[in-house]
Amino acid sequence: MLMQTMEERPANVKGDARFQRLEDDIRELRAEQKAGVNELRGELQTSVQELRSEIQAGIQELRGELQASVKELRGEFQAGVQELRTEFQTDMKQLRDDFQNSHRELHADIRAMQRNMLFGFFSLAGLFLTYAGFQLS
Repeated sequence: MLMQTMEERPANVKGDARFQRLEDDIRELRAEQKAGVNELRGELQTSVQELRSEIQAGIQELRGELQASVKELRGEFQAGVQELRTEFQTDMKQLRDDFQNSHRELHADIRAMQRNMLFGFFSLAGLFLTYAGFQLS
């Protein structure tokens, strides 16, 4: 029996050595896997940061284009409003002048009508007096 235990012992030592090598191989594989995962994680983070930078640059570029377009449209709008305001003021001045001229003409026509009415009244009165004078004679 003692012999058997002695013989079994080297076999166990051999088995232990195999397990030890297997464990070492597993540790090495795990270390390589962790290193690979860490490397991939680093590459992923770098790629994400680059994409974020590109996206932010694109957003800034679009924001600049948008602001330039808004300024251009605002300028065109203000120019159009100013043009319409000038046209409106010109039209209002023309209408005011036309109204004042029409008012003056109407006022002159009313005065002429008043004069004609007075002339007609006095002429009629003169005819009545003349007719009455003929009647009396």
